[in-house]
Formats: sequence, C-alpha cells, structure tokens
Amino acid sequence: MDLLDPLSSALPSVAPLTPMGAKAMAGGALANPPSSAQPAISSLGRALFEAASGTQSSATGRYQDIEDSDLPEAVKNLLRMIRDLRAKLAQLMRELRAVQADDSMNPEARRIRLQQIQAQMSALNGALIAATQKLAALMRDIRLGKEQQMAAAQLALR
Repeated sequence: MDLLDPLSSALPSVAPLTPMGAKAMAGGALANPPSSAQPAISSLGRALFEAASGTQSSATGRYQDIEDSDLPEAVKNLLRMIRDLRAKLAQLMRELRAVQADDSMNPEARRIRLQQIQAQMSALNGALIAATQKLAALMRDIRLGKEQQMAAAQLALR
C-alpha cells in the first residue's frame, strides 16, 4: 500500500524538471544526463519529501514515542508524516509572523512573500488533512483496538 497516494491529490502538480530528449532510454531514464542539469526543489518540496519519506537521520528522538508504541508500522509511518507536517506548518507560521513584523521590507515584497508562505501553508494543510484521513481509514481497515486507536490519536496530536 502506498501511503502517499492520498497526498498526491492534495498537492499541486509539478512539471517535469528536465525534458527527456533524444538520449532517453527505453526505460525512460537518460543514458548520460547532462552535468548542467541540476533540479531546483523548493523548500516546500523538500519538507514534503522529508515528511513522506520518514527519514530519521537527525530526528530519531523526535519519533521515540511513536517507535516505542505497539502500533503497526504503517500507522507509525503516517504518524511520523503527520508530526513532520505539523512541525513544518509551525515553522511557516513563525516565518509568516516574522515577515509581518519586518518593517524594513518593501511593502510589495512583503505582500509577495506573505502570499508565498500562505500558499505553502495551504499545501501543507491539505497534505496534513489527507494524512489524517488516511490514518483514520487505515486504523479502521486494520481494525485497531480502542487502546491502540487512542494511542495513535494521542501521538498524532503531539
């Protein structure tokens, strides 16, 4: 089961990073990608990837309570994703407040930056809603007991 399926509909579609020219192989990959091709990924894209991938390089302690729970691994993955999305939303909220309070910014630049932050927050909110709905559906589908459901709900809110 792919946990990102419900998230793909919540996120804006993105055009391919590079055109697949005549050097494309039958499998669709470039035989020798040009050395100048360096994709640019937005901070939102990086945050969503990190949230979705469940990587724990420097965040092992952040997920310790989830890891210690007796929940199925699929539920744990969704809980980590929800926690990361909530953390990113909190970070963007702090950034929004900082931009609003920055009197040194040009009013037009401030307006544009505020719109960018709000768009990022909207995308993350959509992803958070989708992940939460997926968690509820998964818990229902695998028929978690009441205690496990309560534990999952508490972990999702932390």
